Amino acid sequence: MLARNETIFKWTLYAAATLLCFLAQGLVLQRFTLWGVIPFLYPVLPAVLATYEGPVAGAIYGLAVGVAFDSLLPGPIPCFYTLVFPLVGLCGALVSQSLLPAGFLCSLVVSAIGFLLTDVFHCFLLWATGRSAWSSGLFLMLREFCVTVVWSLPVTLLFLTVFRRTRFDD
Repeated sequence: MLARNETIFKWTLYAAATLLCFLAQGLVLQRFTLWGVIPFLYPVLPAVLATYEGPVAGAIYGLAVGVAFDSLLPGPIPCFYTLVFPLVGLCGALVSQSLLPAGFLCSLVVSAIGFLLTDVFHCFLLWATGRSAWSSGLFLMLREFCVTVVWSLPVTLLFLTVFRRTRFDD
């Protein structure tokens, strides 16, 4: 078990890495448009972190990122990302524990799952309000994932670096 100070240090570094990703999304990636979409890093963050930290930490981190994202950019559906990102973190951790070892391939798979969960849930909510958006929503998911997949590798390297630096001998 990690000592209290080591845990605080680890999650402070993860928070700094998350802030760096938020700044990269807001300042750099907003300027790139390909196929009508911009790279969207937010679903990648809980998915990748959960591959290294496990289901409980991944879900809690997803909840924190969802709350931060919903408070920064309120959308038409309140608390949407607060509900979806813990599921993304949980699925990312379960994939890394049962199917693929944590690494680049696992990060690509869980990033795809993150986009799938986010956009399918969004399409479902639109459908529940009487607006059918399945085909356009799934096409948007495909375009967002293809544009973002390149950026998921630096996120993986960033979180892998934090994980390795804070992995203390138990």
